[in-house]
Amino acid sequence: MQNYTNKMYKILKLNNIAQEGLNIFGSNEYHCGDDVTNPDAIILRSFDIHEMDIPIALKAVGRAGSGVNNIPIEKYTKNAIPVFNAPGANSNAVKELVLASILITARNIHNAIKYVETVKHSENLKDDIEHGKKEYVGFELPKKTLGVIGLGQIGVKVSNAAYDLGMNVIGYDPLITVDNAINLQPGVQKVSDLKELLKISDIITIHIPYKKETENFIGDSEIKTLRDGAIIINLSRDAIVDSDAVLQHLDSNKIKTYVTDFPSESMINHEGVLVMPHLGASTKEAEINCAVMVASSLKSYLETGNILNSVNFPDVKLAINSPHRLTITNKNVPNIIGQFTSILGNAGINIDDLSHKVLDELGYTILNVDKPITEIVLHEISYIEGVMKTNILF
Repeated sequence: MQNYTNKMYKILKLNNIAQEGLNIFGSNEYHCGDDVTNPDAIILRSFDIHEMDIPIALKAVGRAGSGVNNIPIEKYTKNAIPVFNAPGANSNAVKELVLASILITARNIHNAIKYVETVKHSENLKDDIEHGKKEYVGFELPKKTLGVIGLGQIGVKVSNAAYDLGMNVIGYDPLITVDNAINLQPGVQKVSDLKELLKISDIITIHIPYKKETENFIGDSEIKTLRDGAIIINLSRDAIVDSDAVLQHLDSNKIKTYVTDFPSESMINHEGVLVMPHLGASTKEAEINCAVMVASSLKSYLETGNILNSVNFPDVKLAINSPHRLTITNKNVPNIIGQFTSILGNAGINIDDLSHKVLDELGYTILNVDKPITEIVLHEISYIEGVMKTNILF
């Protein structure tokens, strides 16, 4: 992509980012490093920036992953700064870890391995191993029911793969998109009532984002609805499942196994818990995919104002067909577009093309115009009530 402003952009890197992603920026137009001051953009993975002051020149933040819990979204939205992520870039990696978790827990592999380690120094090792295996009899997957909570890109991939393994698959997601619904295998059943899914599932796997509304989404009452001896897999976020309720129902054998890559001290070494470090997206392929996706979004936004894969701004894209371009971020209030287009018209500036979208209380507009925008015109637009930020791209 051409750098239309011919300026050098500065990118602050707060974590190790796959080089394939950093290569997107190019060395001639971008300076990217972990010691950059007053950056135009920040790219990160798990680094927590909740307490970090917003740099004066900062225009965008990009997380090379899907979750954005380490970023204070509301704070950046108030400052008209888009936050980008990489939805779906790690979906295959997470899907494969879910499938591994299903197979491991169905066959009691995790506990069987622990047993073998306990008899390692036995004088009758072969006999002990042969005798002990009866304690770890598992089950096969065909005809067992998998409940998938959340049918985004990960949930759809998990559903389709489990269906191909012969499982009955039931999905729950009242907010499923048309694209994701189309990508589901025809044999995957969708339900609108979470309790219906919980009652008939042998295994449930959770793939919803963490926010206030989803905290303890699976708690005591939901667990009580499950079949006895159910398996719960949570590779989404720890707070989505009530850990205390899980431990209580593990001890009563209501839950057979709980799988998570967000371990707490009380879960480590618990016989009924399969714990891992946070491995969901920890593959080389996923790290590269995430880095490339978010770097591409940052580059496009900085150079053209186009927005794709932002968690707090609407997706807006406009082809470049004019010599000059202006972007405006505003509060979603009536007649605001008419006000700034009138200012441009009164200044003798023709609008060749315009794209405006809204997400919640925030609006974003890209305008292609035929003449340079003067500081006077820019100030007039900036002082319209509800305008949060203006930016001349070229």
